[in-house]
Amino acid sequence: MNSQMRILFAMLLTALLGMGLAGCEAEGDGSSVGNNNPVSRDNDQDNDGVPDDVDNCPANANAMQEDQDGDGIGDVCDDDRDGDGEDNPTDNCPLVANPNQEDTDGDGIGDACDMNNDQDNDGIDDGVDNCPTIFNPEQSDVDNDGIGDVCDDDADGDGIDNNNDNCVYTPNNDQVDTDTDGIGDACEDDRDGDTILDPNDNCLNTPNTDQADQDLDGIGDVCDDDRDGDGIPNDTDNCPFTANADQADSNGNGIGDVCDGGGGDPTDTDGDGIPDVTDNCPLIPNADQTDADGDGKGDVCDDDGFNCAATNTYQQLGNTDYTADSGVLGVCLGCSVDDEANALDASNATFAQINIGAALLYGGGFVAAVANDTSMDIAESEVGFVISDPSSQLVNLELLGNFITIRFFNDGVEVDSATVGGGLLDLDLLGLGANSDQRFVAAPASSQAFDSIQLDYAGLVNANKSFRVHDVCVGTP
Repeated sequence: MNSQMRILFAMLLTALLGMGLAGCEAEGDGSSVGNNNPVSRDNDQDNDGVPDDVDNCPANANAMQEDQDGDGIGDVCDDDRDGDGEDNPTDNCPLVANPNQEDTDGDGIGDACDMNNDQDNDGIDDGVDNCPTIFNPEQSDVDNDGIGDVCDDDADGDGIDNNNDNCVYTPNNDQVDTDTDGIGDACEDDRDGDTILDPNDNCLNTPNTDQADQDLDGIGDVCDDDRDGDGIPNDTDNCPFTANADQADSNGNGIGDVCDGGGGDPTDTDGDGIPDVTDNCPLIPNADQTDADGDGKGDVCDDDGFNCAATNTYQQLGNTDYTADSGVLGVCLGCSVDDEANALDASNATFAQINIGAALLYGGGFVAAVANDTSMDIAESEVGFVISDPSSQLVNLELLGNFITIRFFNDGVEVDSATVGGGLLDLDLLGLGANSDQRFVAAPASSQAFDSIQLDYAGLVNANKSFRVHDVCVGTP
């Protein structure tokens, strides 16, 4: 019986071993035949270190697995990587979703990703413009809330909306108005809070401490609907900072020729070697860029004459701190000076006039700006005068004349001088040969301390002559 049991056990063991070996052989045969291996976690056909079964682009290497639109397809193999329904090759913002493909400035770059889009044409890109739809190149933001004053319903951030605020740009939530004139006490006499008192402010209701006035129309740039004075409102002007009434745009890109070069050389329209962006007369050749009065307009295209202003290189000496003086020099018959005060009235249109009947032995006249407080010396490095010569009605003869001399005084005593103009012979017959245009004469400031300056116009022989002084100016170019 025991022997029979041992035989039966041996048979069962043999059968089990045979089945096991057969199974191993079958598995081994299956793994060694054919080339179509099933995908496993160890396969990586693009060799990017990410197994194919979890790779969002198994055939294109993309170790970082970027998937901008989160659609499970990696960016490197996604035909529409931003997921806006527009394929990459025709998408004007392939990395930023913009299904409507808006492109306000028509430059081929969608608004959603255009860092040079400027829909209000104020020179500030919409991406950083604190009022992207309203012209405001100064970007003024009194309450620093990131919303420009021109589009901020509560510009000063005091909780009172602009329409009801009696001090729009000065916080005053108490709205105290002692004299009930509609202007809150907090901004009385300076309603826009820019430190410029209302009687002197060229923008009463908009802060502009610098009082910049590009077209010199008396309206500050920040509140001037046409700051370049060409008759085209800023927000429709294709060159809002450069006068161009014709709005010429040769290449049709929405930027006027005067500020982008138009159909010619886009960097140097007048071909004078100076790029338009820095050329002070981009349409008229002037390689020397001469700008005598420092107003940013080259002499060859300066249509408002030579002038001095707060925003220019040279500033006027006004009648607040200086008193005008004048007189006759040498031997001068029928000589006089009219309206001396006009030389200090801050107007380029008016003038003091030196009249010469017949001057002999260095005869002529002068106009001066005399300091009211002689302890306050002039610190600028150059001094100058805006002058002009009206045409003579009959004849004017100058021999060793037309000498223009700038004299420097300190406490009433002359300390230095500089001759800035002169002629050996000048004949003006019935206006022919006259130099009636305004021009600017200047000289380096004296190295000596000085508080007052004087312009002499005199010569050896000078007959039937008039000479005008429009402005007395100082500056540091």
